[in-house]
Amino acid sequence: MQEILEGILEAIEDEIRAQKNYQRLADKAKDPGVRKFFEQLKLEEIEHERVLRNRYEAFSKMR
Repeated sequence: MQEILEGILEAIEDEIRAQKNYQRLADKAKDPGVRKFFEQLKLEEIEHERVLRNRYEAFSKMR
């Protein structure tokens, strides 16, 4: 079980890194369409993080 929880935590960290990267790219974008594209990708990563946090919580209650 611990291995699963550690894997989920790693995935959460990956999602946070991706959010920061997409925000950085959005901030650099001069074209509004490109900016919006990266902002949308960031929102998707935020949702992935939320799902992973919910799964982490569910698995941690199983111990």
